[in-house]
Amino acid sequence: MNPEQPDHVQRMLADLDARLGRITAEVAEVRSGLAALGRRTRPVQPTQPVPPGQPTPSVPPGHPAQPAPGATHPDPRPAYAQPSGPGRDSVWRAGAPQAGGPALGGYRPAGPVDGPRPQPGPGPAGPAAPGPAGPGWTRRSAETRPRRAPRLTAATVIAAIGGSVMLAGIAFLLVVAIQAGLFPPIARVVAAAVLALVLVGLGLWLQSRHEATPERPINPGALALVGTGLAAAMLDVIACTTLYQWIPVPAAYMFVGGLALAGMALAQRWSSGLLACLVSAGTMVLAPFISTGVELPVFLVILAIATAVLGAELGIAVRVVWSVFPAPVLVGYLTQTHLHDRGEQVALIVAALVFAAVGVGVAWVDSVRRRPAPENAALVVVPTAVPLLLLSGLFLLRPGWPVGVILAAAYLTVAVVAGRRAHEPGPVLLSAVSGVVGSALLFGAWVELGGREMTSLALTLSATGYVVAAGLWGRRWADWVAGVGAAIALAVYLVVNEPFLALDESLAVRELTYWDVVAALAVTALAVAATWWASRRVPRQASRVVMAGAVAALLAFSVMVVAAGVVIGDLAGAARNGFLVAHLVVTVLWISCAAWLILTPSPRLSDARRMGFVLGSLALAKLLFLDLATLPGLFRVLSFIAVGAVMLAVAVRYRGGTDVGGVQGGGTGESGTDGRGGPYYRRDTEPSGSGSPT
Repeated sequence: MNPEQPDHVQRMLADLDARLGRITAEVAEVRSGLAALGRRTRPVQPTQPVPPGQPTPSVPPGHPAQPAPGATHPDPRPAYAQPSGPGRDSVWRAGAPQAGGPALGGYRPAGPVDGPRPQPGPGPAGPAAPGPAGPGWTRRSAETRPRRAPRLTAATVIAAIGGSVMLAGIAFLLVVAIQAGLFPPIARVVAAAVLALVLVGLGLWLQSRHEATPERPINPGALALVGTGLAAAMLDVIACTTLYQWIPVPAAYMFVGGLALAGMALAQRWSSGLLACLVSAGTMVLAPFISTGVELPVFLVILAIATAVLGAELGIAVRVVWSVFPAPVLVGYLTQTHLHDRGEQVALIVAALVFAAVGVGVAWVDSVRRRPAPENAALVVVPTAVPLLLLSGLFLLRPGWPVGVILAAAYLTVAVVAGRRAHEPGPVLLSAVSGVVGSALLFGAWVELGGREMTSLALTLSATGYVVAAGLWGRRWADWVAGVGAAIALAVYLVVNEPFLALDESLAVRELTYWDVVAALAVTALAVAATWWASRRVPRQASRVVMAGAVAALLAFSVMVVAAGVVIGDLAGAARNGFLVAHLVVTVLWISCAAWLILTPSPRLSDARRMGFVLGSLALAKLLFLDLATLPGLFRVLSFIAVGAVMLAVAVRYRGGTDVGGVQGGGTGESGTDGRGGPYYRRDTEPSGSGSPT
């Protein structure tokens, strides 16, 4: 054993003990600094002004004096604990407020600056508290905090229910008093007006005496009183106009509009959706109990416009009230236009158009202009456009389909313009909603076009346009509209044009007309467009989609050929011969298409040969099960000969190509055609004279 080893171990232990002492000193220094920081973050009492003639209070003993400008403090930490580099003078400085822990008190640390470092002071350590305002700190200002929406409290619910009950009582006063003959008309109107003024004045007085708090900025009772009073005033004006004819109708429209604007302006100032709902919904719900004339929907539209213009930012409930409530009233009156004279019909039409225009305008501003766009703001387009579906059927607008086409074009234009802002969610929703509404208006206009065949053709052409647009544009709503439109157009075509008549000779000769030729050609174009659109949407299944679409297009084109044969034969005085020749042409067409696909496959379609075999099988089935039973003597012979000739030609070409293009031994490099008619090259694989392959 080395005798010097114990001394070496003792020296190592002493060194470790010294390092442990330094670490303990550093920990104590850090704790002292944190305690001092906690004491400095306590709020400082505001300094009271010193009265004249009194000495300035001195600094209490033991409290560190404020440093002079530019003064520095020595760092009390040991030399080995002092950091070096740019992070040495890092302090807490003014910065943006953070949502940090409560110990920070709305402050945040900042980067390094030049200036004195906070020094520890005497006194026990205490919990961290918000620090004083001044250099090195920033306090979260009340103005920078987001304003919270008023919560729905029990007082708000009670106020809303009480205002609704009071408003119903006022409406009953105007209606029941008339039925019972309790008061003369002037007394009823004056009583309602006085009550409305008292309610509004009392509500404003209560709010003026209310001490606003973050939890209760507006007095719920004041909201209920003002909303009830304004709604009562509008109901009183409606009664004076529709029941007693004391106020001219244009003046009544202006009065109601002014009262509605005043109520919405006050609701906007108070940021109260409850007030807006009381004014708007209260009047809209109770107005039908007072008036049933044609002025009622106009009053509701005026009230909806005022609410939409000034109350669009007051919540979803207000948006639902002004957009949904007038729609069923307008629809009901538009369905009864035969009971109204020409002037009243014009008033209803104008009201429906203005209502829809306001819906689109407000949705555009909310979705495109406002940042951020309110959620679901574009949905107001749907209820405001519902009355427009009835305009094309009005007797006053006959023929109504041009009106429907114009309205549909307007909505589709909005959809296209808004759809260009694909990076924003608001315009995307507006584009989808406007596109769906415009499509519904367009299909509704075609229903009013007149004539079953014309309607079917218009629907097919519209569906083709939507399919092409969906393939080019790539919008989900366009895909849905294209799919639904194509399904509707195909269903209408099958019901109206009855393409299955082409299978029966007697029915085809009697029923098929030139409309069937045009309709079948349009369906063929629709099938081609739908095949292209679907192949772009599902590229992995493009081959199968193309096969199915090609078969559908060929079927529609075959119906067109048969209908054209019947029409041409009828013009020549032999419609039956035209039908037989057309079926012969269809059979030859099918087998020729199959031969072309088998022998010359498209490089873009890997399953072309398979599709050729499918078409050939269909052509052979048609020959055996339809032509054999339908075509007489000579036409049957020609059909069988033509199909047989094409199939033999395919067999010869296909088999010869296989023999030539197969991998065979012998011969030098030689070119020819493969089994599918394409080029091939054959390599000499015979062993050479030296015994090695070439």
